[in-house]
Amino acid sequence: MIQAFQNRRLASLALLLLIAYCGLGYRLVHLQVVRHHEFVLEAKKNTTRTELFAPRRGDIRDVNGNLLATSLPAKTVFADPAFIGNYQANIARAVAPLLGMTEWELFHKLQPQIRTITNSVGQPMLRTNRYVVLKKRVPLDRWRQIKATMENLDFGDTSHLNRSQRTFFRNLRKMAINADQVEESLRLYPNDELAAHVLGYAARREINVRSRRSKETLGMDGIELSMNKQLTGTHGWRETEKDGRQREVATRRVHEVAARDGQNVFLTIDARLQHVVEQKLGEVMNRFNPKSATAILVRPQTGEILAMANLPTYNPNRPGDVPEGREDFRKNRAIMDVYEPGSTFKVVAVAAGLDKGVVRWGERIWCEEGSWKWRRARSLREYRGHRYEWMTVETILAKSSNIGASKIAVRMSADDYYGYLTGFGFGRRSGVQLRGEQYGLVRSTKRWRDDDRTRIPIGQGIAVTPLQITMAMAAIANEGKLMKPLLVSQIQDEEGNVLGRPMPTVLSQVISESAARETTRALQAVCSKNGTGKNAIMDFYSVAGKTGTADIPIKGVGYVHGKNLASFIGFLPATRPELVISVIVNEPAGGGTGGKCAAPCFKEIAVKAANYLNLQPDLMGFDQPLVTRLRQEGQDIQVVRR
Repeated sequence: MIQAFQNRRLASLALLLLIAYCGLGYRLVHLQVVRHHEFVLEAKKNTTRTELFAPRRGDIRDVNGNLLATSLPAKTVFADPAFIGNYQANIARAVAPLLGMTEWELFHKLQPQIRTITNSVGQPMLRTNRYVVLKKRVPLDRWRQIKATMENLDFGDTSHLNRSQRTFFRNLRKMAINADQVEESLRLYPNDELAAHVLGYAARREINVRSRRSKETLGMDGIELSMNKQLTGTHGWRETEKDGRQREVATRRVHEVAARDGQNVFLTIDARLQHVVEQKLGEVMNRFNPKSATAILVRPQTGEILAMANLPTYNPNRPGDVPEGREDFRKNRAIMDVYEPGSTFKVVAVAAGLDKGVVRWGERIWCEEGSWKWRRARSLREYRGHRYEWMTVETILAKSSNIGASKIAVRMSADDYYGYLTGFGFGRRSGVQLRGEQYGLVRSTKRWRDDDRTRIPIGQGIAVTPLQITMAMAAIANEGKLMKPLLVSQIQDEEGNVLGRPMPTVLSQVISESAARETTRALQAVCSKNGTGKNAIMDFYSVAGKTGTADIPIKGVGYVHGKNLASFIGFLPATRPELVISVIVNEPAGGGTGGKCAAPCFKEIAVKAANYLNLQPDLMGFDQPLVTRLRQEGQDIQVVRR
């Protein structure tokens, strides 16, 4: 009996031990197998130290290498009021201008702030502020000036002071104003507003690098955003072992990877031409007081954008300094504004008609003496009540006849005309290297009514961006070939090695070369003494272009007379086009026309650009040696035609 009881006890004890060993085994397997990776990371975290090395953000330069955006090392400057005593006014007077602050603002920051805290045993203690940030991202050269100014502060004759007083002044000069050891990066735009909408701006944001939070300069708009990956570079890092007191073990370096600086982006933008365009747009803003103005310069053979400007603008060094509620100052209207183009769009109907063969050069079209009704469409009238009769293709564009352009378009089928619209790039993005580009609006032919067939050819019922209409005109100047707009000319590393060079790309052969030449001849008639673009006539260069004066539609109201968009888009020399220039003025005061507001601006930009690029004049009667000499002297060629 006793033996059986003892056997049961032994069996129970063995079972308990077995369960305990099984539980222990499960726990060991769980810790060393299931959670192995987690504990390895935790152990590594406790025994290693990771230091990050931030890369330098690449530069942005114009086509000639002129600096448009760069990154400079910077410091966070702080003050320790405990070393200042009662000399806040002396420091503020000397240092405030270097920090870009007022003396009163700095004087207030340097004041000691005493507060009461409770220690671990519940006793109150007095504490003062020992770290007061004065300014972040101060360039190194500016910090050196601040440091030198502090070291040379004059407190009068101190020879009679005792040792502790001399020590106080020595500490004040060396430790009252200091800077963090860790360097930051300051993104700088040396030309301020120049090409602001193309460049965009950058801002400091926190990112996660190797499981650590780090601040990095990231592009927020423009090229800074679209080329952010190339400009940013790659972080470097170093891992070292730590001992039990969290001290680095110098002899046990784990791994180190150097930071790779960002690449340098070269644009097709020419800073000098960009300055000219912005200057002339500013004159338009002052004279006509429009809501906004946009201008674009393009090489038609390559699609290179030499200038792209919008007013009003902003300073990318201070992107937040725009009037309250006017964030549209930062909007790149050249690719983001969508508008009804008006009469500049008539060139599409004429070019398509000549290419399709529905109209011939020299053919006369009856323009109905000012009023025309097609099928069930509303009656179409000429601008300002003109009563045109028989007109050729040339005079239809020269006089900007609504009826003539619409009659050419309706000779084609809806699908054929729609094919030309999309072929010229309308209703789709152009592919420019910028974010935020709009598609515009080209509705499917299934949604077209008779009104659309007669109104779209004159630029109503369709919406385009300034860049789209500019590239369409460039296609006519380029023998009918539509090019993809280029904004980046090349990408280089920090040593100057070329890593990439985008090549000109032909998107489509929209119209034939012969149709393009005939359309150009018609556009030259626009820029004649009898055409709507007479204010764009130049002295030594033939000009082809088209004016536009589009009434702006208001939802629920319709088109409002006097509230219009004035534009001129043209190219020069017309015989061998080198430059396409568009000028678009939104709501000029008094309802100014394209011929009055935009064409003169086109001419002024064209004269400056032709001189700068040394374009060969193509009109008879010029003295080439004289032209060359005047250009070498930096003069504009403005000879009155006799």
